[in-house]
Amino acid sequence: MKEYLKVTQVLMKEFEEAEVIHIPRGSNKKVDALSKLAAVGFDHLEKEVKVETLQQPSVTDTLVTCVGTQGDSWLTPPIEYLQEEKVPGNKEEERKPRIKALQYEMIEGSLYRKSYLGPSLKCIDEGEAKYVVREIHERICGMHMGAKMVVAGAMRAGYYWPAMFLNVVKEIQKCGNCQIHALVGRKPKSRLIPVSSS
Repeated sequence: MKEYLKVTQVLMKEFEEAEVIHIPRGSNKKVDALSKLAAVGFDHLEKEVKVETLQQPSVTDTLVTCVGTQGDSWLTPPIEYLQEEKVPGNKEEERKPRIKALQYEMIEGSLYRKSYLGPSLKCIDEGEAKYVVREIHERICGMHMGAKMVVAGAMRAGYYWPAMFLNVVKEIQKCGNCQIHALVGRKPKSRLIPVSSS
């Protein structure tokens, strides 16, 4: 709607005199009925409804949103080693990717962590991990499970990222409902000393 407003404002400047009049809903029944055509019953409409199909859009400007990754993530070194066997130049650093690569495998262009007790777990970056944690933590019914249950649920769903438990704890601490309804300790911080009157 903003784009249509911009086009209208540009066109209004071309006229010598232009006036915008607000038409109340009661005086504009046909247009109001047409706008509610999908949601409202057809009893109050006329027998004939005229619909105009536009062959081309009235707004020609195209808005492009640039979406990109943040750069290198923890996924980059294992993927580079598994695809190109790319290792750092240091002798000490050369051994680490080879050992870590034994835990991972590439399946159809995606990195997976090998799991010996179940299916391979898809490796995801931090942005996707936050989304997965929110979905599992809140669930459909809003269960707001604890960190251990969320990590187990993420692994059962087939996802993996390093430091899973720490990331889950951080995300749960940001959950407002969990903070409001958390258990509050009622124990005094120090031992109570009985005081009697003289």
